[in-house]
Parts: sequence; C-alpha cells; structure tokens
Amino acid sequence: MNFPAILLLRRADPNTPLAAHLAAGLLALLLLLAPPARGQVSLDPGAPAAFQPDRILVKPAAGADLSGLHASLGTTVLREFPGIGGLQVVQVPAGAGVPALIAAYQLSALVQYAEPDFIVHALDTTPNDFRYWDGSLWGLHNTGIYGGTPGADIRAPQGWDVQNSAANIIVAVTDTGAWLSHEDLAANLWTNPGESGKDALGLDKSTNGIDDDHDGYIDDVHGINAILGTGLPLDDYGHGSHVSGTIGGVGNNSVGITGVAWRVQLMECKFIDAQGNGSISNAITCLDYARQKGAKIVNASWGGYNFNSSALYDAINSLRSAGILFVAACGNDNNDNDARPLYPASFNLDNIIAVAATNRTDAKAWFSNYGAHTVHLGAPGEDIFSCWNGSDSAYQYDNGTSMAAPHVAGACALIWAHNPGATYQQVRNSILSSTDPLPTLASHTVTGGRLDLYKALMVSIPSGTTTGTPSPAPSPVPSPVPVPVPL
Repeated sequence: MNFPAILLLRRADPNTPLAAHLAAGLLALLLLLAPPARGQVSLDPGAPAAFQPDRILVKPAAGADLSGLHASLGTTVLREFPGIGGLQVVQVPAGAGVPALIAAYQLSALVQYAEPDFIVHALDTTPNDFRYWDGSLWGLHNTGIYGGTPGADIRAPQGWDVQNSAANIIVAVTDTGAWLSHEDLAANLWTNPGESGKDALGLDKSTNGIDDDHDGYIDDVHGINAILGTGLPLDDYGHGSHVSGTIGGVGNNSVGITGVAWRVQLMECKFIDAQGNGSISNAITCLDYARQKGAKIVNASWGGYNFNSSALYDAINSLRSAGILFVAACGNDNNDNDARPLYPASFNLDNIIAVAATNRTDAKAWFSNYGAHTVHLGAPGEDIFSCWNGSDSAYQYDNGTSMAAPHVAGACALIWAHNPGATYQQVRNSILSSTDPLPTLASHTVTGGRLDLYKALMVSIPSGTTTGTPSPAPSPVPSPVPVPVPL
C-alpha cells in the first residue's frame, strides 16, 4: 500500500548563472544576513507518502452522529470543523494501525470518507526600498542585470501607478509562520481585532493570556501556530517569511525589499515545522481559521503527488463558498501536472490559481512544473530575494514555484483593493486574461503567459458587484481506498 508524499514547493537551483550566485553571495556576506545553507528538498513524483501514525481524517455522512462509532473503535475526536461539513480529526488508539482503522470507518454508512493525515514538507509608483533599486527584485522590475532580460518582469512600477496598497485586504499565508518583528513585515501583519485593545480589566488583550475572542487560541494577534495550537506563528524555517515578503513586504520604507503590495494585511498561519514537515489536518486548521477571520486570499506554496485528499478539497471548497481565492504553487520537478497531478494546485475548483515559475529571461524556470490544462500562468520564481528568519533584517535569495505563487497572491490583493466590489471569479479572471504571452509557456500553461500586474489592474470590472453564491463545485476524483495491512 502506497500513500503519496507532499512537499513544500521550494528548492535551490544549481543552474543559476554564476554572476547571480556571486552577487547574491557577496551581498549576503556584506550584510551578514544569510543563515547556513540547508539541504535541498527532493520530491519524487512516484514516491510513497508519509502520514501521521496517530490521527486520521473522518467526514460524517450528512446528519450522522459518529459518537457510537468512535466509542466502538476506541477513538476520540481531537478537532472538528463545522464549516467543512463536520470534518473531524480523529485520534488513533495505541496499538491500532492507520490503514485498518480507515477501513473500519469506511465500512460504516455513517461516514462519507476516512483518509490518512498526510505529511507535507516545505517547498520552499516606485518605492525607495534599497533592494528594489539595486536590482535584486528583478521579478518586479527587471533592468537586465545578472544576465536578465530587461522587461522580463510583472511590470510592477506601471501597476503601482494604478494601485500600490491593499491595506484593507487580508492574505492568509499558510506556511511556516513569519519572523514577526522583521523590519519589512511587522507593519503589514494582520491584527486580530478580537485580540487587540483593552479587556474588561484594562489589560492589553494581545498579551493578557486569555482567549478573548473565544476562537480556541490565546493571544492570536497575527495568526496561529496550528502545530502547537497557539497564537504565536513564529517562523523557524525561513520559507514563510520569504513568501510573506514577496506578497507584502512593506514598500517605500527605505529599507530592504518591497512586496508586490506595499501595504496589505498578512495573516500568518503556521502548519509547517522547523524540519519542513506539516500535516493535512493542520493545513485545514489554517484554512478554516483564514475563512473565519475574513481572509480574501490564501497563499499555498506547498503540495504533492499521488494523493487526492477529499478533506483538503472540502476545505478549499469551503473557501470558495466564502468567496476566497486560493493561490497555489504547482511544483518544482519539471513535471507535467496534466499527466501526474500535484495537489492542491490540481484540484478542479474555480477559486484556485495554479502558478508556474519563470526566470530572469522570461523562460519557464528549468525546475518548474507545467500543465497545459492544469497550471494557469507563470510568475517570477527563480533567484527571488525576500525576507528571511533569523533577525529583524534578514534577507535571502530563494527559488521555486513557492516564490512564484506569492507574486500572484500580491497581485490579487491589489486588484481586489482597486475593485472592492469584485467577486473572486472577477479577480481571478483579471489575472488570467491579462498575462504577457511567453513562448516557453505557450503549450505549458492555460494562459500561455506570465503575470502582468499593470494589465491585470487595467481589466475593467463592473462597479457595484457583490460576491454571490458560487455554482456547486465539481466532485473530486476519489482517492484509492487504502488496503488494510497486518498490524
């Protein structure tokens, strides 16, 4: 029996031009910013998946009460998601095996589905910000340095003349958390209104040690840590800080970098740990939190092959029902996602935007996955400079579709701020109908092009529209039923 692996879509690029490597290394040495190099994450599309040995995901049939079934199997419910059809995270009893327990649940008419809790791994107007002017942020404005092609970028300066702030838009970053005091992130972090201000005793809600808004998390001021069940999403891996910086690093503050959106509300939802591992159940916890707290966009720079989790599909569909966009990295294995899907990017839901990576010369990055029918567009994802963990002024280059997706998420935020009455379908269409055609993406993506912020902002969206009820989502392709094995 094989279960698939899920990996955060990030990896180093050994084919980066030597000049770029030398420049990046010199800048890091001078600024003492870069942490020690880490091993690359390798993703084998055919590899079996790991899963949590101590819990599974179970969704009751409509109106079913599973309490008796849980009692008969010796299981307990750890977490429940009313907004996702009552989906439950169920504790596996000591001595029991995951495949056998799943089979027992699937035999009951009370259960819609039961599946493993798969493990995920980390994939990893003009501003005055220093790193914008020295050419490091080529994805925003490519001047041709380090072997790049002038104009091979998302046309951010032209777009910023139209809209550079999305201060009222919440973007949930489901990742490894963030360095919360970083000079280019702190001012753009979302602040939970239920955990800020004074409580009845005059104490600061953000530090009073009380779950003031009764959401299950104490002092969740800027987001949550779903791994520990706390309100402190500290980044101990670096990936989440990097993604956050690309979406919404503070613009025009004279230091560091700028994100696609100079101002935005970054909701940090940590479910990936210091080793780059996470679980579907914790990812769903983050998605459900983002939905309840008013996020308009979710960035998902993670994914994997050989699984089709109904629970994860249901969670993203619940975002869709709430009018929330889901921007997903498409993978880093030069894989055709049409032939071998990578999820969640390949789920057939119209609130998903699947993103490939491009490089400084406007070509598809050598590592980037593609798919003429399943990957929507490209965005800069090679040699991307952004925030890092380790200090309040840490920055680093990184590569991957993990870096491409946040360019699109940031663009979606600006479009929504520019068109506050737009639906998620209209924002998505603005992105997909306005790409710059690229030869290397012509037969590799749905649009055949790379993100163009300026053209996307110029797409006309009728005023006065409101988010309506979307049409029913298509049913997911069911995952293979696990075969019980000896315990």
